[in-house]
Amino acid sequence: MGGCALTVYADILVIVNLYVDFLLLSGVQSFLRLKVRGWRLVLGALAGAVCSLAGLLPAPGWSSPLLGGLCSLAAAGAAFAPVRPRLFLKCWLCTWVLSFLLAGFLLFLGQFAPPGYLAVVGGAVYLNLSLPILFAATCLAYGLFWLIRRAFPREEAAPLCRLLITNQERTVEVIAKADTGSALREPFSGLPVIICQAEHLREAAPAGAYDFLEGRTPGDALRLVPFESLGGRGLLPCFKPQRVVLAKTGQELDCCVALTKTILSAGQFTALYNPDFFPN
Repeated sequence: MGGCALTVYADILVIVNLYVDFLLLSGVQSFLRLKVRGWRLVLGALAGAVCSLAGLLPAPGWSSPLLGGLCSLAAAGAAFAPVRPRLFLKCWLCTWVLSFLLAGFLLFLGQFAPPGYLAVVGGAVYLNLSLPILFAATCLAYGLFWLIRRAFPREEAAPLCRLLITNQERTVEVIAKADTGSALREPFSGLPVIICQAEHLREAAPAGAYDFLEGRTPGDALRLVPFESLGGRGLLPCFKPQRVVLAKTGQELDCCVALTKTILSAGQFTALYNPDFFPN
């Protein structure tokens, strides 16, 4: 702490880290493009802020990164769980890395700050400010963000929908993202094609489609759809399911489904469809 004694107040420590953790979790949400309600981010920030009190316990210096990892785990769990294990690992690591980088930046900044105003306590941020100043800064920051949002409105994210795909007497639910750039049609029937991650349709898709994706010769006749993208061109295995239903409205879609090994998102959706092909 720059060789200057600093009295750390628990309430200030918790409130400051409530702000900091909320901003960190918002950054993780934007980076991973997750759909998370605001109250979950607040809950995660609160969990991280409470965990910051552990920094007041007597502990060796080498334990700070470990303590930061545990606090990040609690914050990420409260904000983003439950999700698939792989996605949660990404959430946790991103939260941990961002908090670690922030702590390092503040340690650097602390060399130029007035003594006794800024410190990193067990991996948590501490600003020696009074509660009225924190409240005023919060109102100022909220007003600033409100003005920025009004001046630079964000484009709305492409809508997501739930699709129920039934084939071989089995129904699988997938989350699909609207993508007007997805213009695939099955060559012989002319039907529009929904692209789906292969791993999510293993229970309902024909076995021959997976044989094709794995480089094996399909045992049965198989439809193939040519595609072209920035990553190149090729063929995707395709099949005509028994039913594809838009879960929200019950509308039945007359289409084919193509399988891809490509990961389409970090967990938000597992399929792509062109809404222009399915008029209401």
